[in-house]
Amino acid sequence: MTSLQARLSAGLILALTLLMALAVALGGYSLRQLAEDFVAGRLEHDLETLLAALTFDAAGHPHLAADRINAPFRQPYSGHYYRIETPGGVLSSRSLWDTELSLPPLVTDHVTRHFVAGPQGQQLLLVGRVFRVQGHPVAMAVTEDFTSVRQGIYRILIEFILVALLLLVALLLFQRQMVRRGLAPLEQIRRNLPRLACGEIAQLPTDVPDEVRPLVDELNRLLVLLDQRQQRARHALGNLAHAVKTPLTVLAQLAEQPLPPEDSAGWQALRQQIQQIRALTERELKRARIAGGGAPGQRVLLEREVADLIETLRRIHRDRCLRVELRIPPASTFPCDRDDLLELLGNLLDNAWQWAATTVRLTASVTERELCLRIEDDGAGCPPEQMELLRLRGARIDESRAGHGLGLAIVGDIVQQYGGALRLERSAALGGLMAEVALPQPTTTRQFEISTPRS
Repeated sequence: MTSLQARLSAGLILALTLLMALAVALGGYSLRQLAEDFVAGRLEHDLETLLAALTFDAAGHPHLAADRINAPFRQPYSGHYYRIETPGGVLSSRSLWDTELSLPPLVTDHVTRHFVAGPQGQQLLLVGRVFRVQGHPVAMAVTEDFTSVRQGIYRILIEFILVALLLLVALLLFQRQMVRRGLAPLEQIRRNLPRLACGEIAQLPTDVPDEVRPLVDELNRLLVLLDQRQQRARHALGNLAHAVKTPLTVLAQLAEQPLPPEDSAGWQALRQQIQQIRALTERELKRARIAGGGAPGQRVLLEREVADLIETLRRIHRDRCLRVELRIPPASTFPCDRDDLLELLGNLLDNAWQWAATTVRLTASVTERELCLRIEDDGAGCPPEQMELLRLRGARIDESRAGHGLGLAIVGDIVQQYGGALRLERSAALGGLMAEVALPQPTTTRQFEISTPRS
């Protein structure tokens, strides 16, 4: 059962059915007790009337004054019967006709109430007690037919059940309408998803109930995340195309000229441009290998991911045997997109790897407020007056090294996306460049600041 409406209806039907059964059981028991107490009270009054009319003669035989006996005790099979047992004889009502009424055991200290079978299938409520009259023990009991009372109770219960069923149907219809109204925001979201896919809207509307708003906020967050990743991919492709444009122009010019001798400068220029295009391509493939794959929005285990990243960089830079110092608290995690964090660390570590002489150091710390990453190397570093140039897209301080000046610019984009800060300065410990990144912990409602509007 996957439908919310079906689940709610089934739960409501079950709950109301149990409540109705409980109400019928308790109501039937209460009505029966109430009716039984009422009839028993009337029978006790009759018992007292008979006790007042009972006398004994000199021989000890019991007698009842005829004018004190009520008319129902004279009508045959009326359901109103009495029986008086004494050592001197037994008195029975005329209404019993020829039927014997057996008495249950009676006591002297309280009235006994009991149901017994009567003539013609009657169910009798019997009330009796043992008295002592004029020194004689007397067991006296009176009865009344309870069949009509029980039938009346059954009729009331049936009417109650019918009313309860009607109320159940009305409640189900009302609940169905309320569920439809309650689920209307989800239906609105479902209708907006095709519009979102067609580009008619940039994000899902947030004017939804509080219970649905976290879902909408998460969907919008993922949309922004994917949009920003797409923007970075477009920037990367644009930068690559721009970097390849010059070598391709040179190759086109060389292709229009006659073939030069094998050892001439023309062939050397041709090989140089081809080598540059190959280096640019390798650079992008290396970035793709560093980022790897992963689901967006996961909580990243820093120690494990950094270890895998370092292993990837060792394979890429096989010709450089550097000492890597990792200072990461055990089991530390950070809730962010895995690809973003690996691309950020990959660019910073790759940059440090290229410039370091012997050592690269990564220090991480996680607090309740932020994640701090510090990457240092023991290379030549960068002059303070040129430090800000490193942030510019395509800027390269040393043209003799491979690359096209995009790594730190990409890092800056990711840091800006998460509302963090990037600091570049000389490492006091190792003497080379130090890049320090501070990313704030995400709030409960949003995991990062939306810095790029959806196009």
